[in-house]
Amino acid sequence: MSNHTFSIKSALAYSYSLLILALVSQHVFADDLYQLPLSKQQIEPCQREALLLHSGMVEQQRVFNQKKHFQVRYEIQANDGFEWVVLCDLATGKIIGEQKLLGDGKQP
Repeated sequence: MSNHTFSIKSALAYSYSLLILALVSQHVFADDLYQLPLSKQQIEPCQREALLLHSGMVEQQRVFNQKKHFQVRYEIQANDGFEWVVLCDLATGKIIGEQKLLGDGKQP
């Protein structure tokens, strides 16, 4: 009976050790869990670049996957009254296209 008791204690100690290891591992590697995938790490620089071109309010943001090459499309209501579509390459964070949508806009 003492062998049986010893094996239960061993199993409990082993389980406790695994639990501690799992908790510590989560804490140590927590930063990796919250990082964006490499294909989307440039999303904030892309938005900054788009708003530098056309200051205003981002009304819509869409991410597109073109053959494993990610791009983000912003629709911006600019402060001048016009609406712009700006396309940014998520691999580089660089603007690759822009187009003014038809509209009245404010007269200067």
